[in-house]
Amino acid sequence: RLGGGRAAAAGAGVLFAVHPVHVEAVANLVGRAEVLATLAVLAACHLYLLPGRRGAGRTAGIVLLYVAGLLAKESAVALPALLLVVDALRGRGAGRGADPGEAEALDDGEGGGTGVPALLRRNAGVLAALVAGLAAYLVQRQSVLGGSGAGSDPAPYLLDLSTADRLATAVRLWPEYLRLMLYPADLSSEWGPDALRPATWGEPLVWIGMLLGMALAAAAWRSWAGGRWIAAAVCWFAAAVLPVSQLLFPVGVLLAERTLYLPSVALAFLLPPLADTLRRHPARIRPAAMAAALVLALLAARTWTRTPSWKSTETVLKQLMRDHPDVWLVEWKAAELLVLADRPGEALPWYRRAREKVDGNHRGMNVGYASVLLDLGRADEAEAVLRRTLRIDPGLPRARVDLGSALVQRGRYREALAVLDARGPRPDDPRTRALVQHRRALAYDGLGLADSALAVREAALREAGGAASGPAWFHYARLLALRGRMDEARAAADSARGRFDPAYGPRITVQPIPPLDEPLLRGWGRLAERRAAASAVPSTGGSALVPAEARGSDGAEPGAAAP
Repeated sequence: RLGGGRAAAAGAGVLFAVHPVHVEAVANLVGRAEVLATLAVLAACHLYLLPGRRGAGRTAGIVLLYVAGLLAKESAVALPALLLVVDALRGRGAGRGADPGEAEALDDGEGGGTGVPALLRRNAGVLAALVAGLAAYLVQRQSVLGGSGAGSDPAPYLLDLSTADRLATAVRLWPEYLRLMLYPADLSSEWGPDALRPATWGEPLVWIGMLLGMALAAAAWRSWAGGRWIAAAVCWFAAAVLPVSQLLFPVGVLLAERTLYLPSVALAFLLPPLADTLRRHPARIRPAAMAAALVLALLAARTWTRTPSWKSTETVLKQLMRDHPDVWLVEWKAAELLVLADRPGEALPWYRRAREKVDGNHRGMNVGYASVLLDLGRADEAEAVLRRTLRIDPGLPRARVDLGSALVQRGRYREALAVLDARGPRPDDPRTRALVQHRRALAYDGLGLADSALAVREAALREAGGAASGPAWFHYARLLALRGRMDEARAAADSARGRFDPAYGPRITVQPIPPLDEPLLRGWGRLAERRAAASAVPSTGGSALVPAEARGSDGAEPGAAAP
């Protein structure tokens, strides 16, 4: 329809079908958003390019597709710019290898010139309608997400990045985009540190990216006076990748292959000029066809070998460990698996290395690391980690609960109550709510307010019902014993004993009354939680995911060798 000819269109379709950079979007469930958004954007372009005058009905259809794309994924926001790109191609290249009558079909009856001012005037109506659709979407987004907006949830390793360094990082990504489009041999589910790090303006790769951008801009400028296909490819890719490029604001990933699904449509615009060159040199058609078949076969083979990596979370992690063992996600997951294997001391160095690569800004990682520190009795270190986490996300319930735990463990009971009673979002998870009440009861007990502690404990047990934990029942037994209600205390101790590993039975007594710093009473270890999670890991896969040098028993700092 744009005048590139059926051969180029068919080639573009095959190229899009087999390109390996699409595997993450297609084979990974979360990539459904990218596929739906791209489908909506291309359908809107199809509707826009239908022959004949564009009336209100067609404009409404384009707007509805735009909103549908936005609701699938924010990357669809680029549609207005992409419509200008395809409109700029109308009539360019038609007649040379195009089907008869194709030139007439390109005219939508609106008329006008081919320069940028003419493009904007000709599309003023549809652009205004799209802006209205975008505004409606933003209102709905605001009502659902509250204050969350663009740049509000950046990747943890971009959180403290200055604007200058963020822009340098954005330019540093340009060569990566080109490599993934033209030579997608190295693919990864995670491109954060150390596979790819934020950059500064002093790095050579940033200036290589700048030179590349200038060269592409010059090629687009030169192409504008001719067939405009190169200009269309550059402008489509730039407009489609802009929302995730780090240029406008920090986003949740440094680079992700799924975000290139819509931008990669730009490759289609490179095929019409290639086909046109071959038509002018018939002797080159046969070798070019053979070369194209070889390239497509290689791309298809890479797609075929890459797809099984996305079968499950386990296969993704295993492949990541093989391809990029130095990436932060590998070290974080290694730490988590060591914790699940009841080897928390060995997990600490892996946590430290992963946290260093994300500048200590990953909320989930920080909570896991602090939990291990609490398990090991290192409450002072845990407190520092948790306070940093709450500065990043003041509304994170688990960080607040664990900070209360650290303060209780350090005997700072009034501070613990202030943290636990602070206004904030109520935890959705019943287990987290139970932990809050457990820590509150411990804090009241530590302050010598036995009646308050007993009231909080009994209310928490009623809410938890049969799901109440062993430490909760053990603390209840202690409080009853302190009040002299020994028969009830022994019954509570029996309930606690049934919720612990039998090996801990002799430690669960009420005569003598257990001290407040008894680890089983406080529940720092959360052994039951970890063992329940470990039992859910397939017996053939869990240990295999732990890097080899993490499987020792001495807890030493892991070496420099790749996992």
